[in-house]
Amino acid sequence: MKWPTALLTILFIAGVSCGNEKHEAGVCNDALLSGSTNFHTFILSLPDYVVTGLTKNPDANGALGRNLDGYFHVRFQMDIGFLASYAVYTKSDDALAKFILAAEYSFNKQKPTGDFELVIPSNLQYLGTPSEGDLTSGVAFFTSAVGSSLVLLNQSSWFMNRPNDALAQRLANLKSKFQLTVNYLKAQKEVLKMYDKDAPNRLFFDALAFYSMGTYLNDSQAKAIGIEFIESALAQQDAAGFFIEGGGFDSSYNGVSLRLGMVLLGTLQPQDDLYVRLKKAISCSVQWQATRILASGEISSTGNSRVYPGGESFLGSEKQIAWIETLLSFYFTYTLSSNETYRGLAKKVETFYK
Repeated sequence: MKWPTALLTILFIAGVSCGNEKHEAGVCNDALLSGSTNFHTFILSLPDYVVTGLTKNPDANGALGRNLDGYFHVRFQMDIGFLASYAVYTKSDDALAKFILAAEYSFNKQKPTGDFELVIPSNLQYLGTPSEGDLTSGVAFFTSAVGSSLVLLNQSSWFMNRPNDALAQRLANLKSKFQLTVNYLKAQKEVLKMYDKDAPNRLFFDALAFYSMGTYLNDSQAKAIGIEFIESALAQQDAAGFFIEGGGFDSSYNGVSLRLGMVLLGTLQPQDDLYVRLKKAISCSVQWQATRILASGEISSTGNSRVYPGGESFLGSEKQIAWIETLLSFYFTYTLSSNETYRGLAKKVETFYK
């Protein structure tokens, strides 16, 4: 099975409350996600071949993704999260060691200010220098992957019962570096709010970066900022259920928002009011996402605002549908709802894109 690297019109007549928006009667079941669980259980509920297929090994230095050809930026270390998932799924010290190696490689590129070095490859220098918003958002992307990984490890009884060995010490040695990056992001909060305000998927990345790291570091200020970003994302949910990207709907980025929102559900406390509202919003959004799955399993890009043939590009290449995000969202939906429809949709998407 070939798994790529992860990053990825219904008319209504009468409304019914769902999250922050009005949804049509009989269209959105805002109680679809009836259960509650943590991120660790989400990961353990996945088929083993999905977890294995998503896991990419770092090189001997700890580089992942685009950094395998020479360090570019920590944004391209985001596959680090799948290493953590594989470690807890298989209870593997070897996978844990690879996760820690990738983290060490990343934070060896950290600057005293908490952000990270940028080395633009020669073949991409024609694109110019990234803006402050680009770079800050890239750090938030990476931090969301590391933070959610750390939360996942702490939710795992296997990890928490491991001996305080050399691996545990290497991870503990990074804690001050984690805090330094969180402090950098705190100082850049307004930059992120301005740069990401029209892209709910990025607001969810920001939210996960702050809230997950705040949870791991016991940093209440970071958690509070994470909540601000969740609220900003929820405010941009359309009545139809999708999160508004570029002024409209986008089946690729809506899948990204769903996956991130569900990881946040696995991190928040179920008794919190925000948890309840986020779960209702995701219930509606995943039902909209299901309408974008064609009979073949392809995720339709027709009408998308951002990702479609001839649409947006990134680093000189046209963006492709982030199908893995949708696949994971459907599997997570099945875990929280026991609704076989969503497990079936996950398998259908997987069959088309694998």
